[in-house]
Amino acid sequence: MFGKPLDSRGVQSLLKADIVHPFSTLHSTELPESTRVCVVSHESTGKIKEAESPIRLDQEISLSGPSSSKPPLLSSQINSIGVEQASTVSQKTSPCVDKDDAKSYDKVKEKREPPGTTGNDTDQGRPLKRARSECASPKKHEDFYILDANTVIEVDGVLFKLHRSRLVTKSSFFAQLLQYDLKDDFLDYGVRVENDGKATVYHLGNITTADDLVALLKFDDNPTEYHFQPPPFSVVAPILRAATALRFEAYRVWAARVLGQTCPSSLADLTPEPMQNAVEIVALPRSCDVNSVVKCALYELARTRRIGLPGLEQIGHADQKCVELMRELLVTTWSEIAVRIGTSSCQHDCASKADMFSPKKKKKSFAPQETHSCSFKSGKQQATWDKCVHNSGLYTKFLFDSVCGAQALIDIPWGEEGWCSDCIQSKRATWRKIQQKVWSDMDNWIPGNV
Repeated sequence: MFGKPLDSRGVQSLLKADIVHPFSTLHSTELPESTRVCVVSHESTGKIKEAESPIRLDQEISLSGPSSSKPPLLSSQINSIGVEQASTVSQKTSPCVDKDDAKSYDKVKEKREPPGTTGNDTDQGRPLKRARSECASPKKHEDFYILDANTVIEVDGVLFKLHRSRLVTKSSFFAQLLQYDLKDDFLDYGVRVENDGKATVYHLGNITTADDLVALLKFDDNPTEYHFQPPPFSVVAPILRAATALRFEAYRVWAARVLGQTCPSSLADLTPEPMQNAVEIVALPRSCDVNSVVKCALYELARTRRIGLPGLEQIGHADQKCVELMRELLVTTWSEIAVRIGTSSCQHDCASKADMFSPKKKKKSFAPQETHSCSFKSGKQQATWDKCVHNSGLYTKFLFDSVCGAQALIDIPWGEEGWCSDCIQSKRATWRKIQQKVWSDMDNWIPGNV
């Protein structure tokens, strides 16, 4: 009778059959060991279907056949239970007589339970609620979620509640987004506007980072903090990035000027002292409009004496190539001007001979004539050069820096070494031209330069 509706004849067969009470399935001692009955009802229509259980066919018995000496259920009991209630009871318990079969059936049942349910739940099949950790929500910033503010901004999962009037006044970015309501213009930048019924949240996407925005807001709270003492690079860099991305123009100009003081773009301001944070400065976005600062940082990387500078991979392949070309130029130029002084003659004698053949006649000067004992005139110029350049360690010091090396040659007191004034003036003019040319040629290799 499996798979057929329960009719009147089925009820009569139930009266004759040996039915195990649903709540006594675990007491297998009350029934004979040779008897195994498993009734599984399914669906609310009252149909009884064949159980999918590990019971063998030779162990199953028909509901209509005699099985035990246990008295059958009365008709009034069957009516009180009802077909639907019997179906529900049979869902909750599997009336398998054999304990081992009951355990194996429970394991199969556990494997077939749908995901998101628990056996202890009274409502079987109801999906569990998602854990709070899975539903990650933005967190309010400790300092910049101002209670009396009126504009909520989300960056990197952090909520900032700021004053709208302050943002609109300082930033042209927020002026367009908030004041003129030009939200569609910012779709390409990843800006998303969301209204949950309580407040409007402006998600800025990847325009800036939470750390950079915090640095900018701290500076906005007290702009005069660094008026007398410039901040370190770790403070200036995030302000510059955030001010550029969010168009805080006044703060961007200030940060670029402070950074320029650390990385001079003028040849006259260069010093042999090593510059800090060169890699980080080169890694700044080109959109920050700090190309002059980038040039000084690339020059710093090129003249460093360390091979395989840590973090050099952060600056990109184009900038790395620029550093290589700069270094090659610096090394070759220094070898050309610093290895030997050359065999040039005294510039004073050359100037005197040129005056003799000049068509213009000059009046005789009664000024005392300079007594010349120039090293170039006596042929001792190379010995003097070796003493001041090689023996002093100057050549090795500026091996990778012909720009500052040329300035070091200019600064040597050559008059004390027996050079005449004409020779000193001529040599210094030559070194200045070389220095300026090297510094100017570097612009041709810097990525982004026009």
